[in-house]
Amino acid sequence: MAQQTTLRYALNLIACGRVLARKRKAEHVAVEDLRRAYTYFMDEKRSVQWLKEQQGSLVFEEIGVEGDEVMDTD
Repeated sequence: MAQQTTLRYALNLIACGRVLARKRKAEHVAVEDLRRAYTYFMDEKRSVQWLKEQQGSLVFEEIGVEGDEVMDTD
């Protein structure tokens, strides 16, 4: 995982893995803790890929870009 992501992400992943290890009352972070943390949080590359896959189905894309649909607040 660390070779595919940034060092900052890898360190944050280890920190999250430590929280998961504490939850199961373990003294050391196991590979399974890191895998579980990896599924919870996306790095930049996976976030961009997810956004590309979701293109057109996100709520904020339905609002007119140039303000075509103005909400009446009166």
